[in-house]
Amino acid sequence: MTFCHASPMAHPVVLLAGGEDFLAEREVRRIVGLLKQISPEILRHDIDASDEGAAAAFLDACSPGLFDEEAVVIVDRVEEASETLQNALLQLIEDSDNTTKVLLIQRGLVKGKSFIEKLKKSSAEKLTFEKIKGRAFDDFIVNEFRHYKRKVQPDVVRVLRQSIGDDVRALAGGISQLCSDLGDKEIVAADVEKYYEGMAGVSTFAIADNVYDGKSVAALTALRWAIERDPNVGPAVVATSASTLRSLVAVATAPGGVSEAEIARLAGTPPWKVRSLKDQVRRWNPSDLADAALLLTQLDAALKGGEIDEYGEVTVLDPVQRQALLERTLIEISRRPLRARS
Repeated sequence: MTFCHASPMAHPVVLLAGGEDFLAEREVRRIVGLLKQISPEILRHDIDASDEGAAAAFLDACSPGLFDEEAVVIVDRVEEASETLQNALLQLIEDSDNTTKVLLIQRGLVKGKSFIEKLKKSSAEKLTFEKIKGRAFDDFIVNEFRHYKRKVQPDVVRVLRQSIGDDVRALAGGISQLCSDLGDKEIVAADVEKYYEGMAGVSTFAIADNVYDGKSVAALTALRWAIERDPNVGPAVVATSASTLRSLVAVATAPGGVSEAEIARLAGTPPWKVRSLKDQVRRWNPSDLADAALLLTQLDAALKGGEIDEYGEVTVLDPVQRQALLERTLIEISRRPLRARS
């Protein structure tokens, strides 16, 4: 199996590390797209290194086919590779005759440290996508707009971060939608505010994502920030959390082999959101998803009507009590995936 000299990969094996999943995924799509331009018939094999049969699937994908088809192999969550898969990958990297194209995606920053270090010290090509922090989000937003040949002022960046939060996947999707929907018009802060006004909201989605990612502190911080802006945001937070939960269930129960576009339709979510939902749902088991649904139902009733005690008595909550109940419930839900891993 051979590739022409115009291949976008300096080495047949590329490690995409650093922990910023969205940027790594986008780079994989870019590389695969370039490879398809070179060889339109190239076969793509996706392997999850955490799967029990990952090593066998990898060896099979790298074996010459009956018709010597060209292929690119994407190994996701490489930090979770078994010892057998680790050895196979390291051997392939050092094989000077190897022409199999392999993309290795490292997601977690805790597991498989020693193996990741071996990969970094190997001859494989390394691409680093570190987690974006602080003011680097501003640079990311500016560069995303620049990709669409748009120049924006600092107030646009500020309002966009306030509306969406600091999630690169959501920010990239929001910028893409803004540039598409507003056409050639210059984008100003008022456009961003109007675009997201009253939507189920972008800030409430940030809260929900933190809850289902198991990030209790981040969820609580985002919630209090939202309440400071709008003391009556509670029902919207619950509605968004319930909507995200339904999307998680749809992703978890989607038939095998279904495209991301179809999963997005089933989940009622934009296609760019499917990958983050897939990552979130991995942290959950069905019983905890069911418990989360029950907790949200009880919370919704308490915020709108009142809290019901064991004797059926209804107590109408004041604003302080509503906020306290909202915080307790979201924290309880967010800790369930952590409990499932313990």
